[in-house]
Amino acid sequence: MKNIIFTIAFACAFSVVANEMYRAPSSGDSGTYFIVSSEKGSDGILTVISSRIGKDNAYTDFTKLNVNCASKQYFELGGSSEDGAKKSPSKPIKDWSNSKWASLVPGSSKSDLVRYVCNKRK
Repeated sequence: MKNIIFTIAFACAFSVVANEMYRAPSSGDSGTYFIVSSEKGSDGILTVISSRIGKDNAYTDFTKLNVNCASKQYFELGGSSEDGAKKSPSKPIKDWSNSKWASLVPGSSKSDLVRYVCNKRK
């Protein structure tokens, strides 16, 4: 029984990151960005849920995306917005089926996110 609990705890430690800030507010963007969860698939692609808490904790935007660390690209799977500051989505994330793999734009929040989660996986 102890082996099973240890194995589950060990697996969870490597598949999920709980609300780690990857981008702090700045003069150009007052939002605070967090990684809500990150899981590596068998194909090496990371599935990440991130959040952006807006100025004065007025709202939280959630985005679900796939990250390819080898190519440094991301694919937005969906998103949602909620009132107030939230640690995780309380309603379903809406599917964005018209998305495609995108390259990074230096200095963007997605560039910071990809760099952060890929460095954590090394």
